[in-house]
Amino acid sequence: MLAQLRYRKGRALALVGALLVAVTSFSVLTGAARTQRLSVVGTVTANARGGYDILVRPAGARSALEDRDGLVASTALANLNGGITTAQWQQIARIPDVDVAAPVAVVGYVLTRMDAPVDLPVTAGGGRQLYRATMTQVSERGLTRIPAGESYTYVTDRPLRGVTDSAHSGQDPYEVDSAGAAHPVCVAPTARTAATGPQVVLNCGTTNPQDTYNSPGPGNPHASGTAEPAATTTTAWPVPLLIEAVDPASEARLAGLDKAVTWGSYLGSGGGPTTGTRDYADLTGDPSVTGKVGVTQIPVLMADRPAADEQLQVAVSRLPSSAADRVAAGTDKTTLGAGLPGTRGTPVTTKTVDVQQAYRTLLEGLRSGDVRESYRSGNGGTVWVGAYATAQPVRYGSARDGLTAEPRQPDPNLRLDYEQTDGSYPRDLDDTAVRKAVVHPAGGPWDGMAHDVHLKMVGEFDSSKLSVSSAGLGAVPMETYFPAQATGADPASVRALGGRSLLPNGNIAGLLSVPPSIVTSLSGLKAMDDARYFTNTGAGKGVNAAAPISVVRVRLTGALGLDPLSRERVRLTAQRIHDLTGLDVDITSGSSPTPVAVGDPAGTHGRPALTLHEMWSKKGVAATVVAAVDRKSLIMFVLVLVVCALFVTSATGAAVRARRTELAVLACVGWPPRKLFALVVGEVAGLGAVAGVLGAGLAIPLGRLSGLHVGPARALLAVPAALLLAVLAAGWPALQASRSHPGAAVLPAVTAPRRPVRGAGITRLALANLRRVPGRALLGTLALAIGVAALVGLSAISTAFDGTVTGTLLGDAVSVQVRGSDYAAAAIAALLGAATVADVLYLNIRDRAAEYALLYATGWPDRAVTRLVLTEAAAMAVAGSLLGAAAGLAAYAAFAGHLTLAALLPTAATVAGALATTLLSATLPTHALRRLPLTRLLAE
Repeated sequence: MLAQLRYRKGRALALVGALLVAVTSFSVLTGAARTQRLSVVGTVTANARGGYDILVRPAGARSALEDRDGLVASTALANLNGGITTAQWQQIARIPDVDVAAPVAVVGYVLTRMDAPVDLPVTAGGGRQLYRATMTQVSERGLTRIPAGESYTYVTDRPLRGVTDSAHSGQDPYEVDSAGAAHPVCVAPTARTAATGPQVVLNCGTTNPQDTYNSPGPGNPHASGTAEPAATTTTAWPVPLLIEAVDPASEARLAGLDKAVTWGSYLGSGGGPTTGTRDYADLTGDPSVTGKVGVTQIPVLMADRPAADEQLQVAVSRLPSSAADRVAAGTDKTTLGAGLPGTRGTPVTTKTVDVQQAYRTLLEGLRSGDVRESYRSGNGGTVWVGAYATAQPVRYGSARDGLTAEPRQPDPNLRLDYEQTDGSYPRDLDDTAVRKAVVHPAGGPWDGMAHDVHLKMVGEFDSSKLSVSSAGLGAVPMETYFPAQATGADPASVRALGGRSLLPNGNIAGLLSVPPSIVTSLSGLKAMDDARYFTNTGAGKGVNAAAPISVVRVRLTGALGLDPLSRERVRLTAQRIHDLTGLDVDITSGSSPTPVAVGDPAGTHGRPALTLHEMWSKKGVAATVVAAVDRKSLIMFVLVLVVCALFVTSATGAAVRARRTELAVLACVGWPPRKLFALVVGEVAGLGAVAGVLGAGLAIPLGRLSGLHVGPARALLAVPAALLLAVLAAGWPALQASRSHPGAAVLPAVTAPRRPVRGAGITRLALANLRRVPGRALLGTLALAIGVAALVGLSAISTAFDGTVTGTLLGDAVSVQVRGSDYAAAAIAALLGAATVADVLYLNIRDRAAEYALLYATGWPDRAVTRLVLTEAAAMAVAGSLLGAAAGLAAYAAFAGHLTLAALLPTAATVAGALATTLLSATLPTHALRRLPLTRLLAE
């Protein structure tokens, strides 16, 4: 055996080299994988636990898609209006392993009219002037532009009299001329004229210092509070704000809401809702109004900023003096409404008011106790709930790449319900609806007095100071405080949004829902479902009084990790909650946000149809990611060993064929098959032992050069790994050797072609030569294909999803950490594949040396013979590269769901690189052609 190894030194060195590369790479790369696994486990552990561990929803709330794919919808809170009783919540809180059970009850949207002040360029000494403010609501990154009506401001340089004048209290304001005569202006419509057409919104102001109509003060609801009221017009901007109820103690423990209060006090410190009576005169500021009203005040926390993306653009123009004269003549607002909107004016100024700015103005008024958004708001810093709206869940249909939100027919009663109660209407509700919205107007049966609900701000909170977050690799749905966001899922949607996220607007029937700007306690829910306060409530229409809670977020006691014991603790608690209450229970511990494609139908005010990525939560990601990392690294490293095994198998098979005469003679003299088998295996095992020892010695210094720690124990694994690899790879050739027949001594090294190839070009001749050694050619092709498939799969996935979400956020972060060792393993596999092709060519040259000598003797030039050999290499390279590319793209398509152009570009580059590398390595065996002993070969 040793003699054979010395006699065939080149073949022995080639086998040792291949085994050395494989086992050294295996030792170093497994060391890298171990280091990266520690980093992965650290990343996963740090992000495996979100704001809570278990989410409890009403029975039947989980959709079929969530059930099938292990998801929790990002709209898990906003889609629900109750369904869990307080008794069920208390049952959950009493379970021994539960640290905190925090309920959330979605109440509905309260319409709040915000002020959008716009300065008027009043002309000094200009007499009577009439200005028109044309309003447009802009939202959804500028894609939606909704006409929001017009308002008119009449300005005069003469004194105005009105409600502050006791002689004319309750009447329309009137203008006083130079002779002291009174002329009514801004006249309200009579019952007769009200039926003839739309009214205009008409305000009156004066630049005269003797004005009393616009004089500042709490007793005048028309006052703007400025030194020169007529220089500013204030447009009413109705904006719906979401109100939700929580248990203050539980919310403080879960989210740290009490620590996020930046003004005022926390819920519960000032008691619950209070009920009393007040005089109408006190509420209206009009002493002539008699009667009383029952007022229930609900304490609330207000968010320090709204979450909606919305602006109000106001374009002001000055109308002709003839229009101002019509107002001065006492024309009522209905008659003016028939003509003023069509009157051409001269543009004078524009202003854009952001909802953030208007909301801050509202908060300042609530803090100072000076809010007059309606006549019932009074001056106590409260918001009168003239109506509130509830919205039903989005209905999803199936789409090719995900879901689509099904549009709903708008309810024509929405506008009527709002305007009858509050006199204003949120224009966003004119847009496309994917939820059914129901308005619950204030009012109820008369029992001697009216009954109102007011929201009393007791504190203001900053969501950025909470102990939970909606961002992060392990984030869970926290719509109680953070807005839902969606990004473009296709190029057209990304372009439409300008590369930004889509944010919710004021359309309560739209796809995205705003988080609550108003948070109250569960004790305030009763008034919202009381028929004395609101119509169209009860029986599931408004707040679900019997089961008001929408979700319960549960956090368990103690620390939770990725270990089986922690996972079992969570599972058993979730199962107990379900068994006790019958509610839907989702384990959110170890989950991570993942994109779900949702189609949002086109809006009716300019926004095109969009395909959006909503970030839903994928359950069980943490444990799955760690297991997947281990499997992926193992697969990549095994590929290196497989390709090396193919190389060794090819080389050993060639050695067996080259020694066919010797093996046949040994069989003739009585060597049994097992001895022949052991001879071949022993030779290759010896080479494997040598390669293993060398690999163990190289692994440690190579690891240090790579910045990796490869310990002695891991380095010594190269010895048994090389031995096992060598023995397995030598198995099939050794089995062939054990079956040697004496007749093999006279057979050629390669089979002759079935029929002569006459008049064929070099390409046909090269293909015919490969068909004569099909097993050897197949081994070379397969070895190259495995390496190319690994490279194509990795490069296509990483390039196609570069800068976007590939899966869960946690999975993305982990995949970046482990990608380096994967690429190294794939590259080594591809290089070994190219080396296998080169080795096949070398063996072909050696076995068909006499044929090549004959070609030289018959006049073939050296370049033609070289071209013949390289064409054989090219054929195997093309076949292996294309086969590997197809396999890699198939793996990518299974991962991504479809093929993209971004995936094809790196594939083409990988195939081109594999072809170039293989052909370059194939030039080495061609040097053997020039060393052929032509005379001896021809003589033989």
